[in-house]
Amino acid sequence: MTDELPIRVEVPVCAFRPYASREYQDTFPVPPPATVYGMLLALLGIPREKMAQHRGAEIALAVANMPERRSRVFRKLRRGADLEDTRPDYQDLLMDLTLWVWLRKGADPNEPPLSARIPAALADPAAVARHGGLSLGESSYLVDVVSTDRSPPDRLIFLVPDERGFYALPVWVDHMVHANTVLGRFRLSEPLAVADGLASGWTRIGGTS
Repeated sequence: MTDELPIRVEVPVCAFRPYASREYQDTFPVPPPATVYGMLLALLGIPREKMAQHRGAEIALAVANMPERRSRVFRKLRRGADLEDTRPDYQDLLMDLTLWVWLRKGADPNEPPLSARIPAALADPAAVARHGGLSLGESSYLVDVVSTDRSPPDRLIFLVPDERGFYALPVWVDHMVHANTVLGRFRLSEPLAVADGLASGWTRIGGTS
């Protein structure tokens, strides 16, 4: 069952680095499904070691417009697994990202599923035991707004699963064994009515298996 109320997420500054990026750190124009899933788990106070408890939930992502503002910064970036292996380089940042998120149970093995827990947490934040800021991706990319919203724009640009899509985005990230990370192929749609976008825009967290 789809939650009737989409979730609106606003992030003033963020970046989503492609795995293939090396010296120059560019960014995807939208967050990968696995990144949004991680943010939702953090909202519920679920630690990383328990991230599999809602694997199989389905998510749909959309933006009203492609981020019109980008910034480029010069900063120290980590290279590889060694925390001390850093050197300065350029990085692209997205500015003023507004993301729309829908959730449904899919193959989520837990009761209540993620699609029920997130609206409940937003309706009663005091019932959630968590600490620290809420981020989308890196800890410095703090979320400014996360809320249910009854009035999404009439037309949105959806992230659509497509085997021939331009973007290879993670739908599951294994921080311990990189070989277990799962990538999916996606494209960005033309602006679509919400019902049309949702008809083809669902992604299963963790992949199809």
